Amino acid sequence: MKIKVAGEELILFSRARLANSFFKRFRGLMGIKGLPEGECLVITPCSSIHTFFMKFAIDAAFVDKDMRVLKIVKELRPGNTVMPVKGAYSVIEADSRFSPMKGLNVGDMLKLIDE
Repeated sequence: MKIKVAGEELILFSRARLANSFFKRFRGLMGIKGLPEGECLVITPCSSIHTFFMKFAIDAAFVDKDMRVLKIVKELRPGNTVMPVKGAYSVIEADSRFSPMKGLNVGDMLKLIDE
């Protein structure tokens, strides 16, 4: 799966991993050393996150069911939490070192592309 900004040709993430089961959502990015450039984790359903037991900072974009960006959190370091975001259905997490979310804005519409 890939993620792009709707209406634009540029691919935001060339590999989006889906965490849509209890175990995958629970594990998230805990215990790994980082994500490669161009890769992200999409956690669904999810409206709040934590970075306990993580080894790297993340950028996170909370989106609603239509994939509209509701909130962006940049450089969230290990050991922190983000309280529930009203209306959020999913969160997209990426390694802050390589994250293309720097140019993303609240209100942007994203699109998932099946490969």
